[in-house]
Amino acid sequence: MGRIIRGGERVALSHYHLDPAQWSDMLCVPGATLPLISCWADDARAYVLLLEGDRPILASTVVEDRRYLAPSSRFAGAEWGERVSYDLYGVEAMEARGNGTPALDEGGWTSTWPLSSRPGPASGGLRPLGGSRFLRPEQTGLSGPLDLSFEVLKGKIRAVDVCAGGAHRGVVSRLLGKTPEEAMFLVARMTAGGFVAHPLAFARAVAQARGQVPGPGVRDVWMILLEIERMSLHLFDMARTARGVDAELLATHCDHAREAIAQACSEQGVSRRLMDTVSCGGFREGLEIVPLAQAVHAAMQPRLAALEELHRVFASRLNGFAVLDARLAERFAVGGVTGRASGRSMDMRRREAGMRLEALRATGSSSGDARARDGLRLAEIRDSLKLMERILGSIGLDDDEPAPDSTDEGIGVAEGARGDVWYWVRLKNGRIENLHVRDPGVSVLPVLGVMLQGCPVERVPAALGSIGLSPAGIAL
Repeated sequence: MGRIIRGGERVALSHYHLDPAQWSDMLCVPGATLPLISCWADDARAYVLLLEGDRPILASTVVEDRRYLAPSSRFAGAEWGERVSYDLYGVEAMEARGNGTPALDEGGWTSTWPLSSRPGPASGGLRPLGGSRFLRPEQTGLSGPLDLSFEVLKGKIRAVDVCAGGAHRGVVSRLLGKTPEEAMFLVARMTAGGFVAHPLAFARAVAQARGQVPGPGVRDVWMILLEIERMSLHLFDMARTARGVDAELLATHCDHAREAIAQACSEQGVSRRLMDTVSCGGFREGLEIVPLAQAVHAAMQPRLAALEELHRVFASRLNGFAVLDARLAERFAVGGVTGRASGRSMDMRRREAGMRLEALRATGSSSGDARARDGLRLAEIRDSLKLMERILGSIGLDDDEPAPDSTDEGIGVAEGARGDVWYWVRLKNGRIENLHVRDPGVSVLPVLGVMLQGCPVERVPAALGSIGLSPAGIAL
């Protein structure tokens, strides 16, 4: 598959244009299938972003007569991207899997295919969700609107229907035409599940497009900020999960630890959740990373032992809960804690230049249930503290990473707390001509129904908390 893609016209560092025959060959070639990161399409082209080893490779093909051969014919996880692209642009994926129901357009938009060069009239009338049991957004326990409906048998979930229309804010369309520096303000607010991860992935994509490599000092600051965010979000997800299984003591300790991190950030002159600390060329002016890292480390380290003990006390309540099978984690390239707790050992931090790999040792159960995920979160918090120590001991150490050629197009990734965040950016005259964002929550959608199958409806909030799903990152 990789050889077929590289047989196309190379237009950027990792991007190849394929003609329709090559595109078809890529989707039909026998042998191993490269993991899919994301799929999307606009009026002009359809794209698939894949992972070859630990490196991204992007293939695209022309959209003819508003149609293209569906990537979901080979990559099951591509279905969501195809549905989103149809809702926004009206381009049809031929031979697609699934039933083709809308992903975002619930019938309340003022026009159909709003981003298309030829938008249509509004369809009129809100579409009902398909399930027999509806869970309103405020009942899911998620921090954002995501409509879930279920087929329920004897009080337990049999199937799940997801519609993210209520979460769609049109953020990506608002970024087009802006300079990267102008866009960063919105990127930094893309989702509370990635105030650092999203702008960091964006900044890396922009740097690649411009043929730049951030210096080792900037790189190390970014790494520390990302680890602080990782610890904070892991504590948040653990607290949500604990409350869902009546482990209030554990939840309270998680809340207190997260508040201690936030207070340390505030006392060092940055926002409590590190918003606006990452910029395209580096980081917020006046940020003193060494005292910030030391303050966060001092706030978190003494609390870890108590959290680990409380986790052991309550862990049995999470056994066999919201299980993700290892084969599904691999097939749908589920990342972050959810994927690693199911045996998919993918962590994009390991490919970063300058990473102190000896600090990344987190291992644990690969049973794929809520207990394994929370256990891994605690192990990763311990690793984050160790990584911060390693970076502070050798901050700014040069590793001579070569700068890429400037092609006005770049791909950036950041291993956020909930998984790998990806940005693809194409610039024209210094402004964003095209952009795609892939939040890790998207990879969870195809397996959500399987993970919740058999779960009592009243325990859905705990399950979603354990998975770490963020509606704001799914429907951009």
